[in-house]
Amino acid sequence: AERCQAVICCRATPLQKSKVVKLVRNNLKVMTLAIGDGANDVSMIQVADTGVGISGQEGMQAVMASDFALPRFKHLLKLLLVHGHWCYTRLANMILYFFYKNLAYVNLLFWYQFFCGFSGTSMTESWMLILFNLLFTSAPPIIYGILDQDVSEEILLQLPELYKTGQKSETYLPSTFWITLIDAFYQSLVCFFVPYFTYWGSDIDIFSFGNPMNTAAMFTSSLHLLIESKSVTWIHLSVMTASFILYFIFALVFGATCKLCSSPANPYWIMEKHMADPLFYLVCSLATCVALLPRFLYRVLQGTLFPTPLLRAQHLRKLTPEEHREVDQTVESCQY
Repeated sequence: AERCQAVICCRATPLQKSKVVKLVRNNLKVMTLAIGDGANDVSMIQVADTGVGISGQEGMQAVMASDFALPRFKHLLKLLLVHGHWCYTRLANMILYFFYKNLAYVNLLFWYQFFCGFSGTSMTESWMLILFNLLFTSAPPIIYGILDQDVSEEILLQLPELYKTGQKSETYLPSTFWITLIDAFYQSLVCFFVPYFTYWGSDIDIFSFGNPMNTAAMFTSSLHLLIESKSVTWIHLSVMTASFILYFIFALVFGATCKLCSSPANPYWIMEKHMADPLFYLVCSLATCVALLPRFLYRVLQGTLFPTPLLRAQHLRKLTPEEHREVDQTVESCQY
């Protein structure tokens, strides 16, 4: 029975429909989708991992019990091949990015503990630590998770084979997860030790030492997201630019007004001094470039030497209409 591509059940009761879905899900260890348009399909829709209800002549019971509602059955194709693919890819990449960003930023504090006797001291002011995730780097991932499209709608409908990448969880593989964690460790090492060796032997205070690290970490995490984005629009760039501007405005205002915020250390006028120092820009730029270099090279080599089917599909939208027609003719000839 596991080799059957389809099974037809005639005149089944609502309970029998739900048992069929439960049998397939539990025995084959797969995610199930149930679609129906009447009240007798409600139990089946509720048992399935994803329920789709069609609003028709048999009432709205199926729609009210479903996860997604469709006006026509033909719209199921676009729901699965396009929006299902986009949703899976966005969620998988967002999970990887949040693991990466939090690990990379927290490790900055971890590396510093080797130089402060593991006393729990932070080289960054507490408000900057709180607002890093809460305000400065929160908006770009949200825009990325909403708007990113790795492959266009037309190509996903034209090549339904691409849906298999989601079924096989190719975006969130164990190897991808561990590569992301290793990259986060590497980037945190660069963002910490580039400023560390730059200011080696100087007499700067603790917050002046941590400010370049914090700034480099913000640029690195934001530009890392830009490298991972498959479709960059003006909204992505505007939100990212606004996050950078907000970070520097807050740091300047906070440094100009907070004279006795973190006694005995003092964050007063630190950002103002750094923005007048060319060495600060050099340190932040060097740390960001060195930190992102392996990730950038990995994506370049992946796209040229061992591209995945999704990467090949992404190149189709860059073709001219004449090239598109040649590809279509080649695909049709191969099918026949």
